[in-house]
Amino acid sequence: MLNGKIGLAPMADYTDFAYREICREYGAEFTFTEMISIEALVRNKSFNMFPKEREKNIGIQLFGSNVDSFIKAGLIAQHYGDWIDINAGCPVKKVIKKGAGSALLKDLNKLGEIIRELKRFLDVPVGVKVRLGFEDDIAEKIIETIQKNKADYVIVHTRTQKQLYSGKANWKRIRELKRICEIPLGASGDIYTYNDAKILMNKYEADFAIIARGSIGNPWIFSNKNPDIDEIKKTILKHVKLMIDDYGEERTIRRFKKIFIGYTKGLKNAREIRNQIPYINSYDDLEKIVNELN
Repeated sequence: MLNGKIGLAPMADYTDFAYREICREYGAEFTFTEMISIEALVRNKSFNMFPKEREKNIGIQLFGSNVDSFIKAGLIAQHYGDWIDINAGCPVKKVIKKGAGSALLKDLNKLGEIIRELKRFLDVPVGVKVRLGFEDDIAEKIIETIQKNKADYVIVHTRTQKQLYSGKANWKRIRELKRICEIPLGASGDIYTYNDAKILMNKYEADFAIIARGSIGNPWIFSNKNPDIDEIKKTILKHVKLMIDDYGEERTIRRFKKIFIGYTKGLKNAREIRNQIPYINSYDDLEKIVNELN
């Protein structure tokens, strides 16, 4: 399903349809939705975050902590994607306060139960995205729990929750975990080039890799391509237009600004352009600035 591939990681407030579509165009071999609350789905909300009908090779990432809600949400979500991904890795405080995300790594019995029940009730594959642990690195125990409960894959971001995004991801742990991992093992964390992903797969023995922050403003990372300035401009405007189709102009401009910063990275006049970003209020404003890129 995912072995040998490089895909787009789930990122809250980033990996909506437009973002996924642009990354697919430039080589992402699979994608994920943004994380979706199981409680929202149970209350008949967040359906707009599901993939569009024409999307293929896409996983729906769910987050929460209640086993029954996971089952109900999974039964809904399975009809909209190719597999379900359990978020047991998000380190953000507002998520872990609810017992979700990487907080599940403090209760492996519950994590195991969630996997087991989803596997029992759903008709699509179920995987898990985790970190090395909450405070301490207990990755071997985590892998054991995930395997024992018959998950179809596991993705490991090689930091603990306590580390958040500080320091460096410990890629060596992927190779160590591969020795005990009998299901496909994906790697995540500090993948900022196409070559980084290949190193994780070839040297550190990951079965597949997912790229998160390294793709912000750089969808070409999936194909190891160096775009010229005209292609960058064209891609920015296409990305924005896709978002406008879904959100309307005002909401799109607010949401796109942080992505636009990524697109300007490495450009000659990046600092000058970034100083203008707070004053972008419309598509016309954005287009004018894009045309100034060099």
